[in-house]
Amino acid sequence: MDKHGWLFKASLLSIATLTNAAAAVQVTVPMIMKDLPNQSQASIELLMSVTSFGILLFILLSNFLTRLIGNKKTVVLGVAIAVIAGVIPMFTENYAVLLASRFMFGAGVGLFNSLAISLISIYYEGKERDRLIGFENAAAAAATTIFTWLVGYLMSFGWHMTFGVYALGVIPLIMFGLFVSDKTPTVTGAATSTVSSQKPKLNATMIGYGIFMFILFVTYFGMTVKIAPLFEQAGYGTAAEASLISGISAATGFVAGVIFGSIKQILGRYMIGLGTLAGAVMVLVLSMSQNLILSGVAIAVYGLAFGMAVPAIYSAVAAKTDEASQNLGSTILLVAVNMGVFLSPYVFQLIASAFGDTSAVFSMRVDGLLVLALAVITLVTASLQKPERVPKPVHAK
Repeated sequence: MDKHGWLFKASLLSIATLTNAAAAVQVTVPMIMKDLPNQSQASIELLMSVTSFGILLFILLSNFLTRLIGNKKTVVLGVAIAVIAGVIPMFTENYAVLLASRFMFGAGVGLFNSLAISLISIYYEGKERDRLIGFENAAAAAATTIFTWLVGYLMSFGWHMTFGVYALGVIPLIMFGLFVSDKTPTVTGAATSTVSSQKPKLNATMIGYGIFMFILFVTYFGMTVKIAPLFEQAGYGTAAEASLISGISAATGFVAGVIFGSIKQILGRYMIGLGTLAGAVMVLVLSMSQNLILSGVAIAVYGLAFGMAVPAIYSAVAAKTDEASQNLGSTILLVAVNMGVFLSPYVFQLIASAFGDTSAVFSMRVDGLLVLALAVITLVTASLQKPERVPKPVHAK
């Protein structure tokens, strides 16, 4: 199938709809805690973060698996595992089974997560690559919006039913299986032997942005998992309302993905820093909010800012990485992301213990200050960089 056709692109991007799906059920933490009183809050939150550990391990295994069975079979296997494991919590309250199923959901996602990004960078380049990376982020955000709002609705039937949203993963399973070929794009002419002989190389850009993404996603998960407790502790919202407002963040993230390519042309190297700065301010506003409207606005703007910064990081790494190292670059970023998410509850638990404050408000304020520090460092670094010189196009006479 033609890689420039809309059906090919839609099918390629469809697997991104599951990459962030684990976060959709985070708002069920208070409900699960009530049904499992013998488990600590950290243990219940582990059900949300253990998926990232599964993703982390199987991202590393996916490179080996793709060499054995190819890209397409790896993606199809991963999506199938994620769908099956995702719905298992509908039928049990056994903590060990819940933990195992959430881990396996992450394992399934991990098998195709790096391919969801690297395949774009392999098939496309330049502005088209940036546009599709933005669309990939938009697809993930749109799915998160749908999943989150469905979870908010299904919560009225109990937390078990909320895990039924993962059955929607059958859609990308069918699309990718039918419309994406198992062939890797080839480079014609002399470039073919050059590319095939290259070995993946680690570079400073991968390492630097890997550290950045680790810290950013420690704070991201720390913020999202505390929204429902923050609303309940402040007394102006419920877990269901937190789910609805969290969906707004995903919706604005979708908008960010759609317009990403155009905004990147305007903001250039400052895009990551400005997006991070806006996100930091919104988290601090959320920590001081006393009503749903202000909280909703803060979370919406946060989603927009976050949706600009993250794809800009993937684009920056792709631009500084040769074709043979694209999958390595995306793998490093995804490992950093999932390490950040997995360790986030323990990082904030350690900070809370050190300061003797376990409230959601305190966690939000610490979160905002950490993101603010990232923003300052990134903006200073960007200001010291020389702007990239874009070569003028050569027109044939």
